[in-house]
Amino acid sequence: MQTKITKSNVKAAIKDDKAHMDYLKRDVKDDQRYRGKNKDINQTADEKHITRLAMDVKRDESFMSKHSQAS
Repeated sequence: MQTKITKSNVKAAIKDDKAHMDYLKRDVKDDQRYRGKNKDINQTADEKHITRLAMDVKRDESFMSKHSQAS
């Protein structure tokens, strides 16, 4: 479910997405070290999720810059 981005929550959304990306990056490193059988599948899923979050951050930052200039 997507959260609607507004002027009042855009900074929190960016912070949350970046924290989630950090967690997933650590999970990928753990997958590389410790997981056995499904390591590649789990790692690929995490990497795709990181990519989607990065696109969300980029879109949110664009929203923030457009709306801060209009103020």
